[in-house]
Amino acid sequence: MADYTDEEHLDNSIKNHLENPSDQNTPTTNNDTINSNQETETMEVHAHDLHKAPGHGWKHYLFEFLMLFLAVFCGFLAENIREHQVEKEREEKYIKNLVEDLKQDTIAFTKNINYISVLLEKDDSLINLLNSPNVKNFGSPLYYTGRLSSRSTPLAINDATIQQLKNSGGFRLIQNEAVSKKIMEYYNRIVFINYLQQVELLESEDYRKIAIDVFHPLLFNSMASNAVNSIIRISGNPELLTYDQQTLRRLSGTVSYHRSAKFAIADAQSDMNKAAIKLIELIKNEYHLE
Repeated sequence: MADYTDEEHLDNSIKNHLENPSDQNTPTTNNDTINSNQETETMEVHAHDLHKAPGHGWKHYLFEFLMLFLAVFCGFLAENIREHQVEKEREEKYIKNLVEDLKQDTIAFTKNINYISVLLEKDDSLINLLNSPNVKNFGSPLYYTGRLSSRSTPLAINDATIQQLKNSGGFRLIQNEAVSKKIMEYYNRIVFINYLQQVELLESEDYRKIAIDVFHPLLFNSMASNAVNSIIRISGNPELLTYDQQTLRRLSGTVSYHRSAKFAIADAQSDMNKAAIKLIELIKNEYHLE
């Protein structure tokens, strides 16, 4: 009987354990909840202590602001230096190109002035021949000098660089005030030369209006050569269309006016040529160019 009772008691215990498993898990759940609450409290305490730790107060934020400001400022400074260097390189490029233009100008001035000097000599001869009592004996030199007298002397300077500077607003790149001033003074001279060339053109038109009544057009046409600025002298003693003294004096008067305009142009170009040479020297000295 005792054995049976023990077995029955064991069976009842197992049955109760299987029917009520939650009774065994309850302590574990409570322990987990307690541990979680403890961890949360620990984190809050750590965060509070971290906030109070050195380096995380207003000084820390001020330091971060200063570091950010310095980073932005240094970036701005570096960009400014880079732009300044780029502009400096552009300035040097424009200056070198400008010097080359000026050198070409001096060549053009020298060529033009020499050619005008030749024309002035021919004009002097033409005036003397037209007023000579033996004018009928000088047909060949009259036609030759008469054909040359109508020639104009246009000047084409090399202004590509200065025009580029003006149109692109790049003239501000010329930082040297003395050089900038002399550059403007130099190119302003062309305004006066252009004015003189317009005067010379008008004088040339007046000369042609009278010359067509004095010189035969077919002979004038035969004197033109295929070579640039080349006139062929006529042989023999070709006659003029008229030997009327009043007409010849009027023609010589227009030659005199035309000659004065040419002389003024040559003088102005000579001054501009000297200015170009001085400007080249100034630029080389200021920018240390060879």
